[in-house]
Amino acid sequence: MKKATAVVAIILMLCCMLSACGKGDSLVGTWTFSEDGIVMSFIFEKDGTGKVTALEGLINIEYTYEIKDGKLYFDESGQEILGTHPYTFEIKGKELSLTAGGDVMVLTKE
Repeated sequence: MKKATAVVAIILMLCCMLSACGKGDSLVGTWTFSEDGIVMSFIFEKDGTGKVTALEGLINIEYTYEIKDGKLYFDESGQEILGTHPYTFEIKGKELSLTAGGDVMVLTKE
């Protein structure tokens, strides 16, 4: 249960995160974050859909996303785990930095 709480906390941290530039197409693919043995994968599809998985598939959140005015917006069909507010993001090579409230999460493209 502690792992599930930690994963939810990390996901909620994303609600406050993401800073950047770049085209929407540059997000397309699978991005992975790992900390303290917890692995999260974000999948961004070209058609604007995606999925977050964590805890070896125990947590699966499907979403749609849109990039508007340089900001990333998630819609999870009412789940609101990722939040409805805009995120900013930065992509440098194979790293996607998500930043909010002074916290930085760096994901690596697979």
